[in-house]
Amino acid sequence: MMGSDFHLPYHDPRYVALWFKVMKAYKPDVVDYLGDISDQDCYSRFADGHTNEFLNQVRDAEVTGVLPIVIEQEKSVRELYAQTRTMLPNAELFSALGNHDIRVFDYADKKMPALVEHITPEALWDFGNLGIDYIHYNDLPKHRYGDIYVHHGISISKHSGESVRNDVENFGVSIIRGHSHRMGSFFKTQELRNETLRGFEIGHMTDIKSSGMKYTQQHNWQPGFAVGHIENGQYPHIQLIQISPDYTCVVDGKLIKG
Repeated sequence: MMGSDFHLPYHDPRYVALWFKVMKAYKPDVVDYLGDISDQDCYSRFADGHTNEFLNQVRDAEVTGVLPIVIEQEKSVRELYAQTRTMLPNAELFSALGNHDIRVFDYADKKMPALVEHITPEALWDFGNLGIDYIHYNDLPKHRYGDIYVHHGISISKHSGESVRNDVENFGVSIIRGHSHRMGSFFKTQELRNETLRGFEIGHMTDIKSSGMKYTQQHNWQPGFAVGHIENGQYPHIQLIQISPDYTCVVDGKLIKG
């Protein structure tokens, strides 16, 4: 299973409940979270109200007192990762951090340099104890299985499928990604190499009516996620799973209601 762009706390709880319902039913061997699981608007220059609220908390705190406040900001994200591990104790879990997930690191570099060494994915989300491997947003796409690489995504286009097309052509590999909040696919066959490059952008899990998602008035976004089946341990067959307006999805022909 692969999901992205939950943007906690601006997620849609029913989307997330459906995500875990599918996870419970299918018990995947691998779960990849492909970025922006956390929104972190308190560190953003685009969200003055929340930023000021955060700054009011930390302004008078000593350095040692700021770290618990920073970690508390990520409590709901940490709980989502922990829930995944509890549900799948033996699965391989992976996270490709998104541009929102790393806002805290950029903020610390500029405003809290004394805390930089303490603000880590392990400290924020308990990746070490949960056994979650990850890449930073600024890293190159990570090779996963067969021809597939994953990343949060670099390119952004206003058209479904175009963002991942740009990333596939720029990196020259098959990629699954988030970032655009859109759902789409792209295929490019190179006959002389007997190769088809594939790209998938896998939708979002946000509440588009929430305050955190009102930065645009036109939500040309599609809710959903992706699943894959690996043939003979080598070739991943990818399915985009659309979530309908009544919170249902179909996985391997089975209707699941959220």
